[in-house]
Amino acid sequence: MNCQLCQKELEAYRDGKLPGHLKTQVESHLNSCVTCSGIYRLESLADKVIDQEKELLPDPFIATRVMAFVDSLEDSRNKSGTVFSRVLKPVMVTVSMAAAIFFGILLGNLTLPVTDNRTIPVELALIDDATIESVNILSNE
Repeated sequence: MNCQLCQKELEAYRDGKLPGHLKTQVESHLNSCVTCSGIYRLESLADKVIDQEKELLPDPFIATRVMAFVDSLEDSRNKSGTVFSRVLKPVMVTVSMAAAIFFGILLGNLTLPVTDNRTIPVELALIDDATIESVNILSNE
């Protein structure tokens, strides 16, 4: 058996899924080849490490500690922002609303109607528009 075929069959050999004649060939090659036996030992060691990692149980109190830390951060934020959130924020909202109303009234007063004090000439005042635009006058012409 050559090294390439042996390395291809190593995983099945470790899992015990090789047929008897192929299993004996892999075993004899591993006894004679230093490179393949080294690869086999490394892969077996990696499997053992992975199996041990799977067996580790998470700390059951990690969630409690994390949530306590988050709560303490929120408490410290609430204590530092108390003056701003309770006093300054409503004051700023009130001042900004008052300023908006003031500027709205100011802009509304800029567009007051213009009073025209010029007098109309007498000739224009005496013109009778009804007779000028009468249909009867136009039809008689």
